[in-house]
Amino acid sequence: MTTGTLSHSTSPRERERRHSLLRAAMSEAGYDALVIYGRGDEFVRGRIQYVSDIFTWAGWAIVVLSANGHAVFIADPLFGLGRAAIVDWITDLRMTQDPGKGIADILSDLRIASGSIGVVGLADIVCVGHFQQMRAASPRVTWADATDLFDDARAVKSQEEIDNFHQTSAILRSVFKGLEAEIRPQVMESDVLAEAHKMCRQYGCVDGIALMGRPPFRTFSPGSNGVIERDDIIVVDLEWGGPSGYWVELRRVFSFGAPPDPAKRFWETRVETFAACVDAMKAGNSSDDILVARDRVYGKHGQSATGVLNYTAHGIGLDSLEPPWVPGKSRALKENMVINLHPAIQFADRSEGLALGGISIADNILVGRDGGIRMTDPVDEWVQLEP
Repeated sequence: MTTGTLSHSTSPRERERRHSLLRAAMSEAGYDALVIYGRGDEFVRGRIQYVSDIFTWAGWAIVVLSANGHAVFIADPLFGLGRAAIVDWITDLRMTQDPGKGIADILSDLRIASGSIGVVGLADIVCVGHFQQMRAASPRVTWADATDLFDDARAVKSQEEIDNFHQTSAILRSVFKGLEAEIRPQVMESDVLAEAHKMCRQYGCVDGIALMGRPPFRTFSPGSNGVIERDDIIVVDLEWGGPSGYWVELRRVFSFGAPPDPAKRFWETRVETFAACVDAMKAGNSSDDILVARDRVYGKHGQSATGVLNYTAHGIGLDSLEPPWVPGKSRALKENMVINLHPAIQFADRSEGLALGGISIADNILVGRDGGIRMTDPVDEWVQLEP
């Protein structure tokens, strides 16, 4: 029987690096263990994968990482332990309907009866009922939020992680090239995006979405039964975790001939804005400096994003959204952070927004000493499908 390999397994050296990094942060904060909480979706499952290589598709999951000792994985019956058991280096796998008692049992095994425990996810996703169970089952333990501690530790990427991003970028470049043959007049949006999903899966991507926007740009959708017209501007957004689980959000703009002048002029301002934001991603800068660079170009062209809460940029990795959030959760930029950039904008004229608003750029940027380094497309090109 032919069997495949686990595509998202890290190297032993990388696993040791991550655990050592987190244990050093635990020591500084005075924690005896971390309770790392995750959920089977693209925004927080990566916390579990980061410390265990276990990719969760559904339900909740927890990893307990002590200051010394092995990591323990807990899952609910919805997810079970079958997929977790594929990972051969983390062997203490437990399933429960009462995570509070499950964690208490683990802490007892670790001889932590009255220590200080950091809870990763307490600030954003831990179920209230589960936390109440934890406190009731371990009344002598002091619980503290360790969400930022964990997210800040994993924000700076290793070379192995950067290589994983490049693998996902190469896949999405190939998928977009393949889509050029699928985007044709009178073809349904859903058929084009179905091909995107098919190709991403064939290349081994573990999860993702494919979205399309066309004028009037009210929103990007997963594909309707509307058909593409010859005079359309077509914008496709691919957001996928590659075989390693590392995410890239990449966007391309297509037309069947030269874009009309208003669209061309707007595209040129988008290219200029994107480049300015990339330049601002310099180690030592604040993530808020990305907004300053964006607004400098917008002011030059009479554009604005004042009051827009949509993210212009955000961290990315094993989760599709990691700190910093720009705007919302600022961070000092450090070399080898990876930031996904897609500058937000608003339109005073609604009709102009409907005509142009979807024309946009998105890509991963590596924070460097002298500015950002683009990780997928070295330049931005509007793709003309026909001369």
